[in-house]
This record gives sequence, structure tokens and C-alpha cells, in this order.
Amino acid sequence: MFIIFGWVKEVKHVGSAVDCHCYRCQRKRTWGYWKEIEWVSFFFIKTIPFIYKIYVVCDGCREPIRLDWPHSRLLRDSHQWPRLARFIEEYQLAQKTEVQRNFLQAQRAHSEAQR
Repeated sequence: MFIIFGWVKEVKHVGSAVDCHCYRCQRKRTWGYWKEIEWVSFFFIKTIPFIYKIYVVCDGCREPIRLDWPHSRLLRDSHQWPRLARFIEEYQLAQKTEVQRNFLQAQRAHSEAQR
């Protein structure tokens, strides 16, 4: 007797999560909530959920940001979305130098002042 097993990755768009500024697009965008589940499969049938990953993805440029457990829990309560928006902006700026951060924030302030 032989057993066929493997892994199946399933990615689903759950819904819209939060509106906040994307420093890659340079605009205020809606960020979508995506869930990725890796399953153990036997005979090509998904059987055991193995790994869960939660992402927020910019609807404009499609930049994904993986959320850890505490930040993914913020998605459940819409009153916590401002905290999630701050996390997303801080995450994007954390990968920049101080000069780049100042430039991006100045651009954002200029574009918001024109509106």
C-alpha cells in the first residue's frame, strides 16, 4: 500500500482592512486583508491546516505586509484600525534611511496640503 501526501497552498482575499497612506504608491489607499493557509494533503485532499499567514496588501501597488499575531488581531475590531494604519506606515518607513523618511513625509504633507 502506498500513501500520496503533499502540501497545498490556498490564498484568499477576505475583505478590505484599513485605509492608510502607502509610501510606495504615494497615495492614500485601501489595504486588503488576505489569508494564506498551507494544508497537508493526503491523496490530493486538503486534510490538516498546517501554516496560517495573514497579510495586508495595498490595492494600488499590491505591496504585501505580513502581520504577526498581535497585529492580525487588530483586524477584528474596526476601532483598532488606526493602530494598524500606524503600524503599516511605520513598517514602510522603517526600511528607509532618515533622509528618505523625511523626503517621503514631506511629499505626503505637500500632496495632502494641495487637496
